[in-house]
Amino acid sequence: MGIYTIIYLVNSLGFATNKRSKKIINFFVIALLIFISGTRYYMGGSDVLVYENVYNRVPSVSTVLLYLFIGINQGVNTNYETGFILICAIIKRLGFSYFGFTLVFTTLFYLLMYKGLKEFVADWAPFWALFMYKIMFYNTFISIRQGLTMAIFCYALKYIRDKKIVKYFIWSFIAFQIHRGAIILFPLYFVQYIPMSSKFIKYVALMFAPTWLIRGQVNLGGIIDRIISIIGFANKSEGWSEAIEPISIIHTLECYIIVILVLMFYNKIVSTKKQKEVKLVLQLFIFTIPIFTLLSNWIVMTREKDYFVMMYGILFGYILEGRTTSPIEYDEYGNELFERNDGIGCGNARVISLCILMVCFIGMIRYVMVFDGGALKHFTSFITQGVSIFR
Repeated sequence: MGIYTIIYLVNSLGFATNKRSKKIINFFVIALLIFISGTRYYMGGSDVLVYENVYNRVPSVSTVLLYLFIGINQGVNTNYETGFILICAIIKRLGFSYFGFTLVFTTLFYLLMYKGLKEFVADWAPFWALFMYKIMFYNTFISIRQGLTMAIFCYALKYIRDKKIVKYFIWSFIAFQIHRGAIILFPLYFVQYIPMSSKFIKYVALMFAPTWLIRGQVNLGGIIDRIISIIGFANKSEGWSEAIEPISIIHTLECYIIVILVLMFYNKIVSTKKQKEVKLVLQLFIFTIPIFTLLSNWIVMTREKDYFVMMYGILFGYILEGRTTSPIEYDEYGNELFERNDGIGCGNARVISLCILMVCFIGMIRYVMVFDGGALKHFTSFITQGVSIFR
């Protein structure tokens, strides 16, 4: 528990420092996140043992490629996506043990995410705070395949922004070969055509709010059966089509609080220099509303939601960035030469920052305490266990 708190506190410094210091803090935060996600020792529930077994039994790279391109199977585990098996085979061929695999896989995750989002994120401190609460544990400790597809999606966002459909679909196809849930990425290219305004966001929020009361009446079974059959996972269709795992109303309330914040500071958000990026983030954010209301009973939605929940952290950065309406100059030591002209009010900025920090920290601690009977509370690194990252 202590190391999570330390990383969270280090990141919190980014809320109150100058631009140069933010870059240094961000570097350390990413390094620390790679450390805890990449060197974890048998942490992440039963999935860890499953992935270890898959990795240790993975065939050679040539065998996987033979199956991928020709269809001849000489020992490839068909219960998992071929792209994921290929990544495992390549990392194993390089001489890494399973623990080396987790470190390499995690590093790839953070590099792709950072590389992709750096053009969209205005302030990394609120983003990482949200990330440690809602994204990190599930997508880097547990469901690592989905985690990597999320990182690929982050990297490919620029191709939606720049209307480069071929490049975006290539990266979406790569993600789909790693985790079938990434099928949702293909239609997301067209979110750029959703008209965006504060009125539209308000209407969508008001329209879907009452549907939370009838969420139990929504039956996605037939649709899920059809989609899973099409993407080649027919053997899992029955279980997924019947899988019900309601999302807590807490998450619905969080979604609507963020909607209110977006509406309150909409003009500041859209006045940022990142015009195209802001529009795309808002277009993706809008999908959280039906997910946390009408569709909140279905486990498929509870898993796909993270592609959109990431937008919370980016929006926090836009809201807080709005507190500066004129350029700030820095001296050679990184100190501000001019006082801030707080567009949202200095007091409001502090209150919002404090609320973000408190809510995300409490949420993170709650997740750690609840998941798998508190199995994440005591962090253990394989470095302290004397194991090697090489075979």
